[in-house]
Amino acid sequence: MSVDVTDTAAAIARVRSWESELPEGERLFEDPYAHLFVGGAAAEEAMQLFLSVPMFRESIRLRTRFIDDAVRAALAAGITQVVNLGAGFDCRTLRLREIAERGVQVFEVDFAAQLERKVAILAAAGIAIPPFAHLVPADFTADYEAPLTAALAAAGFRRDAPAVVVWEGVLGYLDDAACDRTLHWIASIAAPGSRLVFNYTVSRFDPADLLPRIRRAGFIWLDDTSLGDVYGRYLTGDPPLGHDLYRFAVAWR
Repeated sequence: MSVDVTDTAAAIARVRSWESELPEGERLFEDPYAHLFVGGAAAEEAMQLFLSVPMFRESIRLRTRFIDDAVRAALAAGITQVVNLGAGFDCRTLRLREIAERGVQVFEVDFAAQLERKVAILAAAGIAIPPFAHLVPADFTADYEAPLTAALAAAGFRRDAPAVVVWEGVLGYLDDAACDRTLHWIASIAAPGSRLVFNYTVSRFDPADLLPRIRRAGFIWLDDTSLGDVYGRYLTGDPPLGHDLYRFAVAWR
């Protein structure tokens, strides 16, 4: 099976779209845009592959809510810049009302084709990208650091002001060297007071080694929590089998 980045992004959007089928009191988040991105047969293939992974659906639901809350907390603390690395079909820019209310500037970073596809799907639904959203193409398979730093600056990103950086659903596609490279780059462009929110699996990082790793990159502290703990925060009962595979974290610069 051949699955590309658009197909995997569409599969994630499918999980988010299912949230609206739940009774309002049981929803972890509201995403009125996810259904636009569910894709076709190739996305269905990706979905079937993902659903074979233990607790996949719950991990997407919980990471979405965890990151929503982490972004909201950063904005409530006065941060007015959001950088979304590997933005895919994520629509926090549109659905988190605090972004527009607080005058936040959002920089969505992804492959050019992915960003173009996202804009086209939204446009077909009559939805325009708001002026505070800046789409910044980047090729993470190349030497991206200097070009992306320059492109962010050209789009209005301020390196002298704190930002919250979202790195969602990306680490599983990277090897150790690529993870460390991106961590160092994020720390290099993020002003003191910035935050990095991300998710990972224990097959990607050993939780015991993560704090030293992010400190070597240039961050000063880490709040790292298991999916089981996050499950207990938002849902009732015991987390299903497989909850120990997933973790969510916020690093401070």
